[in-house]
Amino acid sequence: MFTLHEPRIVLTEERTVYLLLLSGDPESARRMVQSRYPHARQVLLSRRELRESSWKGQVRAFRELRGEALVIFSEALSGLKEPQLLLCSAFLHACSETILADERGELKVYTRSALLRHLPVLFFSGFLDLLVLIGGWVLVRIFCSFTKPQLPLATHTDFDVAYLYPFPFDRAVSGGAVSHVTGFLSGLAENSAACEIFSGRPMRCDRFPIHEIPNRRRRYVFNESQTLSYNLRFALSVKQQVAERSPTVLYQRHGRFVVAGALLSWLTSIPLVLEYNGSEFWVTKHWDPARFRGLLRLCEQACIKTAFLIVVVSEALRDELLQQGVSQERILVNPNGVDPAAFQPDCGGREMRSELGFTSDNVVVCFVGSFGYWHGIAVLERAITMLMKRSKDRSLSSNLRFLLVGDGVLQAEIREALREYEQSGFVVFTGLLPHEAIPRLLDASDILVSPHIPMPDGRPFFGSPTKLFEYMAMAKAIIASNLDQLAQVLTHGTTAWLVRPGSDVELAAAIEMLAEEAELRGALGQNARAHILDRYTWRVNAGRVLARVSAPRDLSLELTAGRQTV
Repeated sequence: MFTLHEPRIVLTEERTVYLLLLSGDPESARRMVQSRYPHARQVLLSRRELRESSWKGQVRAFRELRGEALVIFSEALSGLKEPQLLLCSAFLHACSETILADERGELKVYTRSALLRHLPVLFFSGFLDLLVLIGGWVLVRIFCSFTKPQLPLATHTDFDVAYLYPFPFDRAVSGGAVSHVTGFLSGLAENSAACEIFSGRPMRCDRFPIHEIPNRRRRYVFNESQTLSYNLRFALSVKQQVAERSPTVLYQRHGRFVVAGALLSWLTSIPLVLEYNGSEFWVTKHWDPARFRGLLRLCEQACIKTAFLIVVVSEALRDELLQQGVSQERILVNPNGVDPAAFQPDCGGREMRSELGFTSDNVVVCFVGSFGYWHGIAVLERAITMLMKRSKDRSLSSNLRFLLVGDGVLQAEIREALREYEQSGFVVFTGLLPHEAIPRLLDASDILVSPHIPMPDGRPFFGSPTKLFEYMAMAKAIIASNLDQLAQVLTHGTTAWLVRPGSDVELAAAIEMLAEEAELRGALGQNARAHILDRYTWRVNAGRVLARVSAPRDLSLELTAGRQTV
């Protein structure tokens, strides 16, 4: 079994192997290390602690390592975002080998002497990064000083929407972002809108033409530099492809260091609709640290200033933009939605339940989401532990089963904490799955949980989790946190059971109560599905955006009056 490496404790045993689990199955990682180093002690490094540390703290943590090897394990080596930066860590620790490995059996072994041969490439890549980051800072600052929103023109076009997805390094096959992208595109199709997709990655969509614009740059150390340089390539490529048939609007999801849509709008005078699911700058401060935060903030300001319409998923985000000086006329509050045909009861759950090893007597509690901070997976882990410890005294708890779907920065720690219950079959981890696999898993469950936690700085909860609407469409009982928009969409005791955010005690009590009340579970589920059908579908969601784009008169008056600011 793994031991967890605590910060500032120097381990000097020669027969020690350190394992940094970036993604994938911990058991596969453990077996790989065991087969290569059968007599070594395995120490699991905390990915979360390394990620949350400053660069000085990360350097200090690696310098403490003494032993046989540092093994960096992921689901697939081809998906590593910063392989050269990971190799740089080998110059800090005092282990004999640095190994990159994955679940597919691919293994790359580096000794200190072998790494020296990579130094020229590392230096050249770092020099390119420096040029990109300095040049990006200067250009984005200049861009922010004069950019302004473009307005839609009532002219004939060959297609209405150019959907931009300038994220070539995105490997996600599931999750809220994937749900939103595929859902919104399906909503456009249901509204009979013409659309073409311009994407940095392969995308599955049989309703609209797709133009893929892959990344060409291979020499980099920091992923932020690679993302920043891709903006120009993407914008120039799309500009060339739409030169003869200008769309009505550009539509882009906001992302970290992504200014492609803003740049393209300036180059073509085509209005930009920005889908703004939250401030990436705020996320870096509280959940997901990033380097070069000053440049990130500039990129975010450039996008907000350029967009003629900013689509937000909650009133909290609208209020945040209003405080920044964005005019009300430029903001559309548009909660997320669901495709009720894809997410519906009796879509294969019985068969899936059998495949997972659950019996008809089991009460299956399912969580789908990111193993990160705001989805509340740590709260759920404590609640599961609490309920499992009661199983010796209560027969009900012994029938509970937990299905945890997803991946993220906390996955290794959560899985290690629940290892005993995973081995005994009480908890099942599926890892990250394609979005199309999710309906059957939800249909195989009895209770669906959404234990989101409050914002760490006390601000209102600004999210609109897509999984919440997918839960509702499945006609299953839902337990959710009593938080802002969640509580606006759900009604306690009618469409869901709401609990105090962050309370593992209330979450465990709600699970235990609903596990006993099959009739209440059924009523909550039926009410939830009925509630979403008319209000929270992707057809309605996309229709709101198209309506605002086709009637921008109020916005035109606002902008020509010169009152728009950021």
